[in-house]
Amino acid sequence: DRACVGCQLCVAACPNHVLVPSSDPRRFLRPEMRFSHGYCRVDCNRCGEACPAGAIKPLAPAEKINVHVGHAVWHKDRCLAATEGVECHACERHCPVQAIVRVSLDKKNPKAPLVPQVDTSRCIGCGACEHLCPARPEPAMTLKGFAVHRVVTKMGDADVLAEAKRLLSAKRRKC
Repeated sequence: DRACVGCQLCVAACPNHVLVPSSDPRRFLRPEMRFSHGYCRVDCNRCGEACPAGAIKPLAPAEKINVHVGHAVWHKDRCLAATEGVECHACERHCPVQAIVRVSLDKKNPKAPLVPQVDTSRCIGCGACEHLCPARPEPAMTLKGFAVHRVVTKMGDADVLAEAKRLLSAKRRKC
């Protein structure tokens, strides 16, 4: 954020119009993500390629899938499945990382509506769920952005064992 010079090249390069210039006086003209016109596609890295100041890192799509910029928040009072009993699965169907599953509101009633549940450890904050949510005037899914992006990679078995050995050798009793 501090490296951003507000040149708008990333905004111009964004094919889905997710990046827009901020109107906040403290961040005036610096890009921010808004999902009213689109969402951040995991296979796109045009903003990082366009940024001359290094404020947006040019990530390959294989790397970008591990960068979490925020996570989805479900609003029960806006969700068509919860408020109207409508079968809707737009957010679940369009989530590129399968971070959303539908669960029953009432475990005892097999006919209870299925509503979204977000796995925040998997959600990358792309905004597909917010953009594609049919609830209006406000979507039932919104994104809570992180101040600092988080890189999250899955550990393989060998990585888990190596980390356990490291913790044990550091004279920690638990790992």
